[in-house]
Amino acid sequence: MTNGDKLFDEAALRSAERELEVALGSDDPTAWVDHYTEEAVFDAGGEHAVQGRHALLEMARAMRPLSEVAIRPLRTAGQRDLAAAWIEASWASGDLSDRQMVHVRGILVWQRGSDGRWRVAMEHIS
Repeated sequence: MTNGDKLFDEAALRSAERELEVALGSDDPTAWVDHYTEEAVFDAGGEHAVQGRHALLEMARAMRPLSEVAIRPLRTAGQRDLAAAWIEASWASGDLSDRQMVHVRGILVWQRGSDGRWRVAMEHIS
């Protein structure tokens, strides 16, 4: 059976979401980037979307530290190696002296690679 023949496994996707939460709150500010595909697109509604893992690494290095990261799926649709999850997410941004809580809604488009691992292919938050 090839990877494309496997049925959608929502439990595996939820596990990938939890791993992404942990990576986003990690002491390593770039740990989360490996949870995105090589060609991933991140769009936070600004002037330009960030495209590709290299650009995501640059963005990660410039970000304020995150903590208390939570991703809450509201609705998920998936088939085989693709899934879309409408989410609410929150995190604390910055150090203790200037911490801000951030709350967003968005969509994560997940792709399961040939290694069986789910990674974010597209993200849009607002």
